[in-house]
Amino acid sequence: MRFVNTAAWRLRDPSEERLADADELLAWLGENGIGSARELKRIRSAWQADVGRGEAAYRDAIMLREAIYGILIARIEQHAPAEAALKTFNQMLARSMPAATLNWISGDVGWSLTSEGDGPDLLKPIVTSAAALMTGPRARRVKQCQDDRGCGWLFVDESRAQNRRWCAMGDCGNRAKAHRHYQRTRDQERR
Repeated sequence: MRFVNTAAWRLRDPSEERLADADELLAWLGENGIGSARELKRIRSAWQADVGRGEAAYRDAIMLREAIYGILIARIEQHAPAEAALKTFNQMLARSMPAATLNWISGDVGWSLTSEGDGPDLLKPIVTSAAALMTGPRARRVKQCQDDRGCGWLFVDESRAQNRRWCAMGDCGNRAKAHRHYQRTRDQERR
């Protein structure tokens, strides 16, 4: 979800882009444990030598993010996703899966994903994680923040009662509760 939420305030026009360029994409990947520092440094150098490669990888990342968002929103709203979103996601998934291998890791079976490339390969952990989420039991728990100011972030509702409404209680939830309290207080004072 963190990757999908790199576009903030989705329900506002315009939304806020948190990954403005290829450098910010690499920084985000590093901050989120996708790719080693050495690997990301190598990719950054390659992109500096061939700016077009970096721009293409950045465009792929944004297209992937929007495809994932579109598919998840369609599921939340209980309708079929746009064909373009499915096509984009499936293309990225197809590019990602051939290099995925199943291995015995620390006494258990697990995926081994390599990120040797600088485009689709770099996005492999995001693609496979999104595919697992969208096809697994947690897919039913994906919701969109109900903040009335237009947050639009997606989250997985892990609450027992499945009644979570906001992306984060400390942010959108507090604002909504404070606003309701203000409205009640103001209405009581008018009476």
